[in-house]
Amino acid sequence: MIITIANAKGGVAKTTSAMYLAAAYGLRYEKEVHVLDADVQGSASLWADLAEQNGEDLGMVRVDAANASTLKRLRRTLDQETDDGLWIVDAPPQGPVLETAVKVADFVVVPTSPSPLDLQQAWATMSDIPEGKPAAVLVTRAERRTNAYRQTIIGLDEAGTPRFEEEHMISKRQELVNALGRKPSRLYEYPTVLDEIMQVMQEANA
Repeated sequence: MIITIANAKGGVAKTTSAMYLAAAYGLRYEKEVHVLDADVQGSASLWADLAEQNGEDLGMVRVDAANASTLKRLRRTLDQETDDGLWIVDAPPQGPVLETAVKVADFVVVPTSPSPLDLQQAWATMSDIPEGKPAAVLVTRAERRTNAYRQTIIGLDEAGTPRFEEEHMISKRQELVNALGRKPSRLYEYPTVLDEIMQVMQEANA
């Protein structure tokens, strides 16, 4: 299965979500999981490099650079073979590689922080996802008692935008802000996000 993490807006915990979902999968299923760094900024690759320098073992998580060709090749391989593994694509904010990353995905996660500007970008990203492809908005850096968070949830629901369950939204935590280059220890809500994705895919393939 391929999960693509996509948003045209930076600073919404896209790479953090990719790495933490990968860690959650590796821990849950005790299987190697690949994070495919398709972003020209190379944040996931930097994460892995810093972890190695700091002596941090990322466990079952492997980070590899990716481009449109490698993503298409992976999709063809998975279509031809039976494989129950997971690949998570940290997609670039725009361009043909983003389009390819969305096209090859089995599920697209669109992270957003609870701000009007970020929500607009999340909607723009969702609108570019082909009809019928499973996708949902994940609110990150959520402060549930704030008006900004409530308005974000109301806005998503009024627009009929698919989103993760509220209890699975990612709370704002300093550890997540400072997680670059570290092995995820506490995974917070990410295992439940993974569970929700797996449930949607199981129902789609039933």
